[in-house]
Amino acid sequence: RPVTGNTAALEVDEPFDRAWRRVGLALDRSGFSVEDRDRAGGLYFVRYVDPKFAGKEEPGWWDRLTGKAGDQPRGPLRYRIAVKGSGDKTVVSVLTSTGAPEPGENGQRIVGQLVKELR
Repeated sequence: RPVTGNTAALEVDEPFDRAWRRVGLALDRSGFSVEDRDRAGGLYFVRYVDPKFAGKEEPGWWDRLTGKAGDQPRGPLRYRIAVKGSGDKTVVSVLTSTGAPEPGENGQRIVGQLVKELR
């Protein structure tokens, strides 16, 4: 279930080991590219493509040169999915590529996808 507040997070009623495995499977099923994982640190390093931009090309060099690339689609964004267990509950959080909490729409979208896949 999603955690309330400004953080993109959800709580799973399972211990860390089981939640770690299920989150990994959910990421795979959701189409994320898992670039790396650090089980000891409880982190998945993933790439996410905003569905608004999926399948659209990146702006060409001419568009970037002339400034027409501003509203063009962006490529994949990198995030960290943090899995932190505490007893028989685990919190799964979406972090930016630098490790800060992700407060934006993409973070909420990622949590929504994970909630759907973890059911």
